[in-house]
Amino acid sequence: MTGSLLPEAVRGRFHLPPGATYLKSHSVGCQPRAAEAALRDGLLAPWRETGEAWPDWLGAIDTWRAALAALIGVEARDLCPATNVSAGLSRYISALGTATSRRTILLAPSAFPTIGYVASGLEAAGWTTRYLPGGADVRDVANWTAMLGDDVALMIAMHVSSNSGALTDIAAVAAAARAAGARCVADCAQSVGVVPVTPAAWGVDATLGTSVKWLCGGPGAGWLWVAPHDRTMLSPMERGWWSHENPFEMDISDFRYAPDARRWWGGTPDVAPLILSAAGIAEIASIGIERVRAHNLALQTMLRDALEARTPQWRWPTGDIGGTLCIDTGIDQPRVAAALAEHTISADFRGTILRLSFHAYNSADDVEKVAMAFS
Repeated sequence: MTGSLLPEAVRGRFHLPPGATYLKSHSVGCQPRAAEAALRDGLLAPWRETGEAWPDWLGAIDTWRAALAALIGVEARDLCPATNVSAGLSRYISALGTATSRRTILLAPSAFPTIGYVASGLEAAGWTTRYLPGGADVRDVANWTAMLGDDVALMIAMHVSSNSGALTDIAAVAAAARAAGARCVADCAQSVGVVPVTPAAWGVDATLGTSVKWLCGGPGAGWLWVAPHDRTMLSPMERGWWSHENPFEMDISDFRYAPDARRWWGGTPDVAPLILSAAGIAEIASIGIERVRAHNLALQTMLRDALEARTPQWRWPTGDIGGTLCIDTGIDQPRVAAALAEHTISADFRGTILRLSFHAYNSADDVEKVAMAFS
């Protein structure tokens, strides 16, 4: 298992919080050391030196699209920047109104709350939200199939669930949706950067993601990928001048959708987040997703070997999980929280569930510190 660990030098490529063991990459990934120079050179220098910096900034956005496309194995033209997952999902759903007469959105109650907020906020437009039964395992395709009907337009599945770490077979879920005549969106916010994300191979209709977590790119650089079969099929109602085929044509009476995923773009883009995101993607890509995943699993296994037998009162995860160990500590939660604080271990809880995430910059020493905190 130690052969799966990344070399210690990888840690030096990121800024780690001093004096703490950082295990919260499911919340915010650590800043790449290259990010500061990338922001200076890609955003501030052209702005300072030319004033009219849009040619450089648009080039930086193209660089970001190409880097992300290479990381997840898609075409850059099918990727659109979004401020966050909520914005990307809202814009995608805005295109479904004229594409189908169905008006039900199916998701799990364990989905990240913003997904439910977006979906339920569409009630005034005639949409209905349906949830899987509480406690249903999102990894069991039968649970999704049982809730499908001829009213379901869209299924939204989390690739990795934030409260449990459950890793869903998105290809199987997408196939179930397709068989029922529904579209499927994968939320990859908790997986991209630590677990291979392959939208084209999955057969999903769209994928949502963010750079703030495992991609180590900071906030503001979310994204929407739309499958090629819907590249020109869908016409989003939420649009802006950057959704235009030629944003600089400036004819207010003549709107034509961009021929690719830029049609979901909307208004003037935020450039800085995408430059920072590209720096994070570059680091993760240079290490390799498969190597990051192997490193993550090795450290998870080391911690389980050290603690699981000693904590029979805790509920450890079963089945396939993503990059985060979600452990239900039950009535021990206050004691666990105190131990983490005493040993300056940065983790968090969802209720009594402890969430621990090992990224490329974590090490066997970090596992040992966690194990010692409970010795």
